[in-house]
Amino acid sequence: MAASAAKTIVLITGANSGVGFELAAQLLAKESYHVLLGARSTQKGNTALQDLQSRKLPGSVEFLEIDATKDDTIERAAKSVEQNHGHLDVLVNNAAIAAMEGPLRQEMRDAFDTNATGPLIIGQTFLPLLQAAVSKSTAKAVPSPRVINVHSGAGSIARRLEPSSMMYKMKGGFGYRTSKAALSMVTACQFVEYGDVGVKVFAYDPGFTVSNLGPHNNVEQGARSAEESVRPLVDLIEGKRDDEAGKILHNTGGWPW
Repeated sequence: MAASAAKTIVLITGANSGVGFELAAQLLAKESYHVLLGARSTQKGNTALQDLQSRKLPGSVEFLEIDATKDDTIERAAKSVEQNHGHLDVLVNNAAIAAMEGPLRQEMRDAFDTNATGPLIIGQTFLPLLQAAVSKSTAKAVPSPRVINVHSGAGSIARRLEPSSMMYKMKGGFGYRTSKAALSMVTACQFVEYGDVGVKVFAYDPGFTVSNLGPHNNVEQGARSAEESVRPLVDLIEGKRDDEAGKILHNTGGWPW
């Protein structure tokens, strides 16, 4: 196996920018992490990889091509991780898409494919590698292998129906909202079934964050920096909120389903 065998191995999808990239940077500030920088674009992924490597951070990093909507890339990625590392400690399903132009039916299909079906297929494909990490986790920064699905408060049905919530007042966004609501059930199913084999599962909402998710995700519109949004996500990875597994968490608490 690679020299990374003694490190905590973390796969982050959609890691070439935004929350995924910042999470990689924060983990790589510690020597104990080896990050698999997942992205569907080889060009963008390698550009992000070069950026991180140029910072001379203590941790180690490699690019891994993976597209949440294409099973062949998911299977190849899992095979690569198995061959090179033998296990996976942490899976962060971060890849997502937001509003798109075009027919509503196509918007719904595309959103569900990336935001709900993708995390489920990736989780199922990498589950054997997460199980393989169960016996290794006692000697690592992560107390047990885990899956973290990057979620959104926009997917909370309870918040959508609560007149005092900002989500009540927001219009449209059908594809994004319903696909993130579906991600809640994906998370719940994974929490129950993966928990039986020693893998913890969480959903985490980084909040309104600077990213390329949509045209309004910028500082001028009030978005928080990715650096600020990611800090609690590192806590999740390192087991500091394990008593809250199986919930939609945010930086200071959680959202109702």
